[in-house]
Amino acid sequence: MTRRKPTKRSRRKGAALLVVIFVVFMVSSLVLNMLTTETQQSAVARNVRDYERALYLANAGVHHACALLAEDDAYRGTITDGAYPADDTYSATVADGVDGQVDVVSVGVAGEAARTVEATIEW
Repeated sequence: MTRRKPTKRSRRKGAALLVVIFVVFMVSSLVLNMLTTETQQSAVARNVRDYERALYLANAGVHHACALLAEDDAYRGTITDGAYPADDTYSATVADGVDGQVDVVSVGVAGEAARTVEATIEW
């Protein structure tokens, strides 16, 4: 049996395999990085949306309280919209303040976010 001397071509086959493995590794790393980034951006966007929606809901509670006070300036109590504290709901409490003022505290809930708005109304 005689041994053949490896040719240039057979040595390149091993190098090509290493290059292909390296390229597959790099592409996989980039795809994984892109997926992670997109997932995080989606979560951030959802949190910002819920945070802003909760503020709007809390403001809606204050406006609801003002509407009830416009109908009956002696109104005091709690107003809820929806099954508070479930998603997309608010609860507002109307109470007497100092010097004839009326204090309204409203809490809006959207997703995982809750925002509170406090208003003092003078008559």
